[in-house]
Amino acid sequence: MVVASPMDTIMEWITENDCQYSKNLSTFASSDVQHADSAFEFVFLNLSLRRYAPTDSQKDTELKVGPRSYLVLPTFVSNSATSFEKFTNDVREIIEAVDGLNDRVIVSAMHPEHVDENKRSPHPVVVLQWFDEVE
Repeated sequence: MVVASPMDTIMEWITENDCQYSKNLSTFASSDVQHADSAFEFVFLNLSLRRYAPTDSQKDTELKVGPRSYLVLPTFVSNSATSFEKFTNDVREIIEAVDGLNDRVIVSAMHPEHVDENKRSPHPVVVLQWFDEVE
């Protein structure tokens, strides 16, 4: 009997169930953090790996869908979709406070107990959808 890792399970589930998954643009990262501080650190470390230039508020900058990052947190509030949603809302609020970043990334969540059955993933996942300037 072969037991699949949480990452293998999520990658398979995402490729089959997330219509926004792109083989060429999607990335995956995983962490076994159990506490909120460590989860915030993991998410913001992953945010920092992506370079972006803030949009110029004086001109209309056209953006296109860019890479999609799946941050898998199999041991972080895995039995509480409500707590995980609160965590992702807190991440979203911090991102909105960073000038220009809120135009470049959308944060969403998937969880085994998510209210929306289309977002019921095998493990908790923070999804970062990036947007790039049209060249």
